[in-house]
Amino acid sequence: MKALFVPSISEGKKIFPGCKFEKYKHDLHKGEFRGVHVFVIGVSKIPSVFNSIMAIKDFNITEAILTGVCGAYSNSGLSVGDVVSIHRDWFADEGLYTGDGFTSLNELGFGIIKKRYTEYSTLENLTVVDSATVSFLDGVGHISEMFQKSTGAQVENMEGAAFAYACNMLSVKCFQIRAVSNFCGKRDEQEWDFKKAVSKLKRFFELLPL
Repeated sequence: MKALFVPSISEGKKIFPGCKFEKYKHDLHKGEFRGVHVFVIGVSKIPSVFNSIMAIKDFNITEAILTGVCGAYSNSGLSVGDVVSIHRDWFADEGLYTGDGFTSLNELGFGIIKKRYTEYSTLENLTVVDSATVSFLDGVGHISEMFQKSTGAQVENMEGAAFAYACNMLSVKCFQIRAVSNFCGKRDEQEWDFKKAVSKLKRFFELLPL
């Protein structure tokens, strides 16, 4: 069974108009779009993993699409409103930060997974990019620049690497489709346009075969 996943109810209501979300159990919310289950799993790694695993197990999900907005790095070549398909999603900020830079858990010898990133299947009709999954958002600039340099990612989100980890462990085919809502870094240079990003995703999912 295929299912759609989104971090927040505010994103879900805009991307999937007419979808009425109700609490399923714990913090997982569920709705329906074009006959397909839509799950709201929460923002950030921990709630998104817990709720996605619960949804996958309870509803026998075999194919999952995670969607929502993301930030783009300034040198990515992307524009606000661009819809992208994520390939690799990096655990960007799990490790040691010093004044000389960032060292990942894997480089420190503490990583559980063999790679610092997880992988998604991609839709080739979209621009395919890599993403960095972070636990906090940089509003000054140099932190996001450091994560971009250490991963080579073009965009940034707060759930993707963890969601794919759960799906891969459970043998669920997964995709991650995001729309750029802003640029990462200094607050006065972020060019936020949430409305444009979710409207582009709305149009995408209206046309996507489900």
